[in-house]
Amino acid sequence: MSTKERELLRNVNEKIELIEPSTGKLFFEHKTELVFIKPRLMPLKSRALESLEEMHRETARQLQQKRTKRNKNNAGELHQAAA
Repeated sequence: MSTKERELLRNVNEKIELIEPSTGKLFFEHKTELVFIKPRLMPLKSRALESLEEMHRETARQLQQKRTKRNKNNAGELHQAAA
């Protein structure tokens, strides 16, 4: 450590008044600079939730198709019985 670094460290130590707790652990971390990162956008829905919703829509669509097909068959049978 150079003399300049020692002098800077002494100046920093003089300016910082340490308050030590009477109980617990004391932890000190010296960070030289702040690191800024780009904010990341989080999806509002997870991929798993989106896939579950898609399966639900597909099942509902298939059920609706079966119902309309059954209703058409029932209407055809009624029409034939009336004739």
